[in-house]
Amino acid sequence: MLQPNSDRDVISRALSQFLSRSRIRHVEFAQATVAPPVLAYVTDFPRLSIPISGKHHMEIARDSRSTRITLARGDVVFAGRNCWNKPDWSTPVKVLTLLFGKTQIGVSLVSHDGQGDEPTKAFKTTISPFEGLAQHILSALTTLAVQPRQNPLECLLAESLLHVCKHLLADPTPTHLRKAARTFEALGLYVQENFQNPITRESVAKTFGLTPNHVSRLFRREGAMRFSDYLTLVRIDRAKFMLRQYNSPLKEVAANCGYHDLAYFCRVFRKATKTTPTEFRHKNR
Repeated sequence: MLQPNSDRDVISRALSQFLSRSRIRHVEFAQATVAPPVLAYVTDFPRLSIPISGKHHMEIARDSRSTRITLARGDVVFAGRNCWNKPDWSTPVKVLTLLFGKTQIGVSLVSHDGQGDEPTKAFKTTISPFEGLAQHILSALTTLAVQPRQNPLECLLAESLLHVCKHLLADPTPTHLRKAARTFEALGLYVQENFQNPITRESVAKTFGLTPNHVSRLFRREGAMRFSDYLTLVRIDRAKFMLRQYNSPLKEVAANCGYHDLAYFCRVFRKATKTTPTEFRHKNR
């Protein structure tokens, strides 16, 4: 059974209450048609964000331009692979976000008081294994995201996906993954979602209630690499995508990937790829 005040229990109750009182009435699809601004959220995995209470202001790419939107209860934003959104935390809001990884779903419920970018409360959990019905619904929603016109199925699919996740959150059936493997994947999803921020092994450990040494052991044993190497891998992979996709200045590319020192970014990029960012862009455009 779920532990009474666990993050998973808090998230499960919040999602259940939302679905019992609300219907999804509108789906916004974030795109990748323009370069993301600095500190925008962008991952290699699809994401779904829902305001549980308050107004959720954000910037997204839509129709080849940056657009500011406001989501209220009943609205959701869906960001496919490599699509971005940049939330504005200047007003009080509570937001549920689901990040659909390869084998599990990372779920977070954050509350902001409108006084800064850091959440006043944050709950995190994972759903594993991620397979079957949830994957089929996600695939259908991803297909609709690239269609030029709105489709009435968008809201039904988004709501169905939330219902499936609610069921998976409440299901006490143990997963086939070992605890260490599940924790490692959860850490990896967190890095994928937050690589553009100044995260460290210590800050990630604090977020998950682990010791920094335990985080290092998990990455060495489950990922066969150091935490710092994994973070660099994620950041450089994002830089390569931006260099191929956009004409953004190198300083902007570096900042979007968590590097605020351009010279240091170029050194790390060259060490990882055996070429400079400029040479990589020239060869791969």
